[in-house]
Amino acid sequence: MDINTISCTDDIVTLGLTDSSSFVVGEHVHIYNTGYNKLDGHHNLTAVDTDLNTVSYTVNNQDDIAEFSPSNATINAQVTWITSDDVADYQGWTLDVDENTSIDICVDAANEWAYTRRRAAGYNDNPTVVPGESAKLGTIMYAAALFNERGALDQIPSFSEIPTPAPAGSMGQIMRLLGIGRGRIG
Repeated sequence: MDINTISCTDDIVTLGLTDSSSFVVGEHVHIYNTGYNKLDGHHNLTAVDTDLNTVSYTVNNQDDIAEFSPSNATINAQVTWITSDDVADYQGWTLDVDENTSIDICVDAANEWAYTRRRAAGYNDNPTVVPGESAKLGTIMYAAALFNERGALDQIPSFSEIPTPAPAGSMGQIMRLLGIGRGRIG
């Protein structure tokens, strides 16, 4: 979502948006292209004002900034439907320290992919609240598939001389659970 205005007073950054109704206090967001390094990056929202269409977060040691209109700054919510522990439980894994970073990347990608695909299919989901158990399971399955396929070109790697076929129907099952990939009227 585009950011219309930015200001900072006493280390509190206020962003003016076209519509702030999809954000909630405490939500983790990504801010891009403000022109200020301390304002960009990952932040937790401390205030959301739907009447003024503003959101706020704090930064440390930032000089006050008069309100201005950035050229192409954006704010994106981090989708938090599933966690690495959800995927590990689903797979029956006990993760070691070396795998945590890799699985966290897969979880973030799966969360974002599921949310974006459902939004494109016409759903209006909250990025911090999973819309249902089927969507949660579909997102977990997708994250597990991404983790299992890491480093492979097109399927889960195998050391067998016989090629390992891609698991039939798994992507179809994931899409069914997420309620996407169907015709849309309208």
